Amino acid sequence: MSASPTAEEIERLLGDPYDAENPYGFAAAVRRDEQDAFPEELSGALREAGFHLNYLPQEWGGRFESFEHSMVLVRTAARRDLNIMPATMFGITAATCLALHGSPEQQKHAAEILARGGAVGFALSEADHGSDLLANTARLEPTADGWELTGEKWMVGLGRRCEALYLVARTGERGPGAFSAVLLDLPGDVERGPAVPASGMRGIDFAHLRFDRFPVPAEALVGREGQALESVMKAQQVVRVMSMAGSLGCADTALRLTLDFATARRVGRTTVSESPYPRRELAIASAALLAADVTALTAARGIHVFPEVFSVWGCAAKHVVAENTDDALRRCATVLATRAVLRTEGPGNGLFQKLQRDAAIVRVVDTSTLANLRAYAAQLPTLVQEIGLRGAGNCATSHDGETPAHQEHQPIRRLFDLTEPLPPYAPEHLDLTARGNSPITKALFDLAPQLTAQADQTTATLITRLTTTLTQLAEDMATADRDTGLVDAADSFAYLHAATCALLLWWANPTYPLFGTPPGDTRWLAATLAYLLARATGTDPRREAPALLPALDITTRLHTRNQLFCARPEQLTPNPEPATAH
Repeated sequence: MSASPTAEEIERLLGDPYDAENPYGFAAAVRRDEQDAFPEELSGALREAGFHLNYLPQEWGGRFESFEHSMVLVRTAARRDLNIMPATMFGITAATCLALHGSPEQQKHAAEILARGGAVGFALSEADHGSDLLANTARLEPTADGWELTGEKWMVGLGRRCEALYLVARTGERGPGAFSAVLLDLPGDVERGPAVPASGMRGIDFAHLRFDRFPVPAEALVGREGQALESVMKAQQVVRVMSMAGSLGCADTALRLTLDFATARRVGRTTVSESPYPRRELAIASAALLAADVTALTAARGIHVFPEVFSVWGCAAKHVVAENTDDALRRCATVLATRAVLRTEGPGNGLFQKLQRDAAIVRVVDTSTLANLRAYAAQLPTLVQEIGLRGAGNCATSHDGETPAHQEHQPIRRLFDLTEPLPPYAPEHLDLTARGNSPITKALFDLAPQLTAQADQTTATLITRLTTTLTQLAEDMATADRDTGLVDAADSFAYLHAATCALLLWWANPTYPLFGTPPGDTRWLAATLAYLLARATGTDPRREAPALLPALDITTRLHTRNQLFCARPEQLTPNPEPATAH
């Protein structure tokens, strides 16, 4: 196996997921879920292969190459059991915070724990305050040798087994600067509450940790006093990128199970997959998944190229991927009907219900849906002001009448061209605000005339709808309610941002067979644009059925070839012929 395993190597290592006796397969995942069991055997096999090192920098003994590479690896493993993600990667938040502001000694200590497969917990939230972080009360009181920590931290991932803990507590009185972070080794006498049962990710312990005048040495302080929330907010941008892999893994397996059922199940003289209503639902689920893949892929590349604007980009991408996954699962459940709720006779013998529960957890594992929207709704007025200016006919052109794609948009092309190598990840360039900068939408308005001219009529119409809807959003913001109106606008903007990413991916890859289609093919693009525009405007995607139906042909072909549902199709372990459904 290579220094950093590939998705295909992970697949070969874990074997046939449909094999009921495979400890790394679907049946084993369901058995663990029924027993609330931690995936010891699965995580052990992947740790041996170095899977857990794919988010750690090389100077920490890790094998990190890029977020794009890591996301594919995690998605490939998570399609078997989402629990592998928290089981091996819950240290990513603490590691990112320490990479930003930790001392060399703290970084070395955390690296040693994580590289050998141990866990470093992350303690931020408190039960009484949720996402209102400024109301948190856990406190570090100064002493002659450092501090004393008193308070309770809520739902710490792997809280019962973590060896060390990155903890945020109050050291001041008010405002974001009132909070500091410490890196603690956890002795056996720390009060760790019992694992908190959750609907999904069963077997992964979320525990409350309680401290009563717990001694904290001075050298445990991470960075400067009062710097903690800055580190945390930047680290959350990274966590959002990787959490999308979990959502995609759930959606991938759910759609495969449903396609198998719909292809084998006969209703009268035809199959479910050829019946008009189920076919339309499968097409919507397919379009939702293709759109989610594009959104996640471009975000994973975008954090390398434009880290300074990721405070907005990461929130938008997380929202779209989580919501699309939810919609895809719901459409699949409609097709499966009664079998979607059977624990022993449905597809996967209970696997579909596990996917639904797990997807609901990963949707909120880093922050709630509303908190995620609010995180960038406040930045929206400055962003849409730029959109409004661009949409008012201010599209830059060169002297010969062509848009300046090659002159001004080389970073954009580098981001979206899948044949281009990514620049090294630079976490020090992450920022708390995008400062009104929206390079993706700027590129859209600059390139729109060129893209419309290159596209077929259906896609050209969708491109015009995209630019028009973005411009209208900017105009509507002037009278939007400053609370719910901003959040609603953020929801719409997220889908329009994702649609823009899909369009620019097509533009930058004229010779690349995206989703296994011929180079330059617009069917996947039209399906993703139509779906995302419907979601952005609150329209039922069923009204876009003619544009969405080709998405089902694409996912069916990828499934037949045993390939991941992604723009860069990865080869999967061949699955057996689906059993005949009666």
